[in-house]
Amino acid sequence: MRRGWWGPPLDDDQRAVLELIDDLAGSHLSRVGDERPDDVDTARQALADHGLWTMGADETGGGGGADLATTLVALARLAGTCPALAWASVQAHAAALVLSGAGRASSGLLGDIHQGAPVAVCAVDPAEGDAVELTGGRITGTLDRLDPSGREPRLVLLLDRDTAVAVPPDGVTFGPTVRRTGLDGALTVSCRMDASVSDDAVVRGPRVTQARTLLHVGAAALAAGIAEAAAQAALAYSSTREQFGAALTELPTVRASLSAQAAAARAVLTTSIATCLDRPDVAAAALTPAFDLAVDVAAASVQSHGGYGYMVEYGVEGLLRDAVSLRAAARATEAARTAAHVLVGGDA
Repeated sequence: MRRGWWGPPLDDDQRAVLELIDDLAGSHLSRVGDERPDDVDTARQALADHGLWTMGADETGGGGGADLATTLVALARLAGTCPALAWASVQAHAAALVLSGAGRASSGLLGDIHQGAPVAVCAVDPAEGDAVELTGGRITGTLDRLDPSGREPRLVLLLDRDTAVAVPPDGVTFGPTVRRTGLDGALTVSCRMDASVSDDAVVRGPRVTQARTLLHVGAAALAAGIAEAAAQAALAYSSTREQFGAALTELPTVRASLSAQAAAARAVLTTSIATCLDRPDVAAAALTPAFDLAVDVAAASVQSHGGYGYMVEYGVEGLLRDAVSLRAAARATEAARTAAHVLVGGDA
């Protein structure tokens, strides 16, 4: 189903991307839940087959070569349909950025990711409960949450601002799928690591910071996409629902609410698409406000639907749960803490 676009003006390539995602939404990207992981694999593979999975990664390494703005447009649109897959795609982009600077041992992994293999990228943060150590060529530790939209994903860790590791799969043990409030199809798991790491699997340098920033920038675009989808759903429902012989949009209070939702969605969508990777502090600072706004708009959309807003068939309650769960998955609180630390003169 075609939806309008409330963000900044689009060029021809960006419009074509939106049309492609809308077409796929009708055939491959329906919400299937974690109980049908084969269908999640099929949806993820459909994105790869159509060049969307890593469309913004370096073309010389096997990615699509799209510019960042076009990539964020695609991710925002995908988030309004299937946020779990959109977040998994953000992680695939971050992994591709890191692995393009790795040794030859990681070239096969990079190719697999471009072909649609699931990958989880985690920016390690002890304050979030992560306990990971890389010492003497061995990586050990545990992670409480990964959201790869795929079973037994390859794992890329951003240990600090300068160091990343592609963890060998034979040294990773995944726990059972974890229940969440939202993000159908994320196949959330915990994991335990104890693996020998070769020098080729360790990446150091600015690509690591860029990958971390890409996670933040991508997550903000997803929040914007959820807000847009929720605001458009509220407008569509209110335009067709009648009360006292007239459409709900005839009521001044309803019009005011819809206008506020639309304005907020347009603002966050425009801001998120215009971000870049050269200001990691700005990207981190923008993440929490983007998700706060997405949650507010989605909650207002539920209210605009009245009692129907709480019914799964109408979809908006799912968007609200997705916004809350994705905010946790993207570690918006940690990003805000980092941005605040930089603001007062600390290191990034």
